[in-house]
Amino acid sequence: MGGAVRLGVPITEHLSVGFRYSLYRTEIKIPNDTRRPFNDCTFPIPGLTPIPGTLPPGLDPAIAPSVPPAPPNNGTNYNCLTNGEASLAIKEAAGTRITSMPGMSLVYSTLDNARNPTQGIYAELRADVAGLGGNAKFARGSFDARYYYPIWDDVVGFVRAQGGHVASFGGDKLRVIDNFNIGSSLVRGFAPNGLGPRDISPGVDTRTSGLGGTTYFGATAEVQFPIFGLPKEVGLKGAVFADAGTLFGYSGRTNFWDVAGVGNATTCVPPASNGQAFYAPGNCIQVRSSTQIRTSVGVGLLWASPMGPIRFDYAWAITKDRYDVEQRFRFTGGGTF
Repeated sequence: MGGAVRLGVPITEHLSVGFRYSLYRTEIKIPNDTRRPFNDCTFPIPGLTPIPGTLPPGLDPAIAPSVPPAPPNNGTNYNCLTNGEASLAIKEAAGTRITSMPGMSLVYSTLDNARNPTQGIYAELRADVAGLGGNAKFARGSFDARYYYPIWDDVVGFVRAQGGHVASFGGDKLRVIDNFNIGSSLVRGFAPNGLGPRDISPGVDTRTSGLGGTTYFGATAEVQFPIFGLPKEVGLKGAVFADAGTLFGYSGRTNFWDVAGVGNATTCVPPASNGQAFYAPGNCIQVRSSTQIRTSVGVGLLWASPMGPIRFDYAWAITKDRYDVEQRFRFTGGGTF
């Protein structure tokens, strides 16, 4: 929840500079109930969180190793990782955080129509610095460049390149909410936060353990065309596209001894196990960060509605990393007032 104020100043016919100030409040809560027990290492759920010292269901006591007594975990002895647990990095980010961030943009545009461009160039450089008050201290920069070209009649092609980088300052480590947490906005065919660095520690659900990344870049090629048989006034167009990109780099903490409740551990304490299932978490996370280029192809339907542009995309991922999360359908829309 938050808001922003913006001021734009034209420099030339095609070049302008913009200034902005954003202030927003972020609150993260971790579900911890019988359906989503993602924090029962810290807050055990009676009747659900398994008790250490008992064998996992289906394990033959005759072939099971001896089960050692479980070390204390926040004052309780529970087998808390076997039913899925949130990443320690996400637990650290839980709670309320205030971000106060000034920024500026440099925009170059020769588009013939800002809402429905058919030819021209749009290029934007953005820089933001969080730290004018609030809890966050980081600097980030990004760019977005697009080139539109009329291929034939009402058929328009465009290419797009984008990228960005974020880094902390003041001695603080980046938290997951300060990273770039992107997915379908970079490569369609992937879920929001569906690609990039992930916590793959034992017991963590990798589908929900996206940590975000410090660096991303990507490219898109697309052709938009009128739909045969429909009047142009309806405002419907079709599209075919191909996306490629990557998100990588994790510079946040990996040792969360204070979050895991294992004492002031300067080294990594591995999760405790009875040989078949974990019953106490460690204090360090295992991060997988890959520079693998993700690619996809797809089709889209665009509608210039009275409420603003609306778009439906259906994409197929071609290349991906092992723990990426796919999502074929994507809906976007918006308007100006």
